[in-house]
Amino acid sequence: FWWSADDKFFNNSLALMAGVKVPRTVLLPSNTHPPDTDERSMRNLSYPLDWDAIFSYVGFPAFFKPFAGGGWKHVYKIENREQFYQTYNQTEQLVMMLQEEIQFTDYYRCYCLGQKYVRVMRYDPKQPYHMQYIRNAPPVEAKLNAKIEDAVLRLCNGLGYDFNTVELAIRDGEPYAIDFGNPAPDADYYSVGEENFEWIVETSANFAIELAKAHKPGKINLTWGKFVTNAVKNQRVTPRSFNTSKK
Repeated sequence: FWWSADDKFFNNSLALMAGVKVPRTVLLPSNTHPPDTDERSMRNLSYPLDWDAIFSYVGFPAFFKPFAGGGWKHVYKIENREQFYQTYNQTEQLVMMLQEEIQFTDYYRCYCLGQKYVRVMRYDPKQPYHMQYIRNAPPVEAKLNAKIEDAVLRLCNGLGYDFNTVELAIRDGEPYAIDFGNPAPDADYYSVGEENFEWIVETSANFAIELAKAHKPGKINLTWGKFVTNAVKNQRVTPRSFNTSKK
């Protein structure tokens, strides 16, 4: 249920509530009205859109991508407003986001299991698929590693995902969450490499055993994220809602 309910723009909003930095992002209405809608259906929006304000806020270059989905489908790098208009006019009924490009010095993909076990992996999204996970990478500096783990735990606790990957771009020593709604992530041996593969297999097995031992018959044994549990209690999610110390 939860995987079907979340999307990239919602997740960005949740990240900000959790105290995690994200690229500046604007959610845009579809270029073409969806079926059975017209201009009156969009009366909560102010037309024409203030494109100058939008471009000033996000800046160029930027990424233009669907608010939901993955696999780099319909993802475009936009260099200027002319290219944006040309691309936007081709997206038809897709609901798209315009997102700031983070000029990063380092990039990481992190496994997170049980909302507490974190594996930080150096990653290069610009490389071919089989070369994206950096083999024999040097250790991550301790201060940066702590920031990365903190961001990963905040995001996974907020979403309530017990199995997830989080991608973080590092700019000026600070992690920015780029993609972090992946509860069925890549764990292929030939993609992630031997060390990462062994970690994810062993940690997931140990976590499954841990859950089996902690199971309480006749009770709800599911885990829900801070966003849902706080909403049920009519409480706001804030950065203080999260305790990211290792459990």
